[in-house]
Amino acid sequence: MLNMKLLNVGVVLALTLGLAGCATDIMRGYVGRTPQDLMARYGPPNNVFDMPDGRRAYQWLQISESTSAGSEETRTRWVERRDGRRERVTATQINPPTSERKKCYYTMYAHRGPGGTWIFDGFEQPEFGC
Repeated sequence: MLNMKLLNVGVVLALTLGLAGCATDIMRGYVGRTPQDLMARYGPPNNVFDMPDGRRAYQWLQISESTSAGSEETRTRWVERRDGRRERVTATQINPPTSERKKCYYTMYAHRGPGGTWIFDGFEQPEFGC
């Protein structure tokens, strides 16, 4: 049972790291391009603000929600009583449903290019788990 839990944790961790890598690769692919290129694919940003260094930050928010249905695990074992007889003991563990909500911010930075067009030149590394 413990090995199965460790395996599940390992799989979740590997997927999380893999997905974080994917987000970084996608963001890196927009460096050198205009905000309109990114907006055409992902819609308008949730926030746009000017930075003290003259660059402009564009920020997209992704909210993901997940719910588990819960589970029930029943174990039965035989125990020996003091009188020498064997008795069957059954225990049930109930794991209630759970919900999780995760907010992920994706921030791209841009500078003014020729003709006043904003061009992405960098991004913030997405938070772990995004």
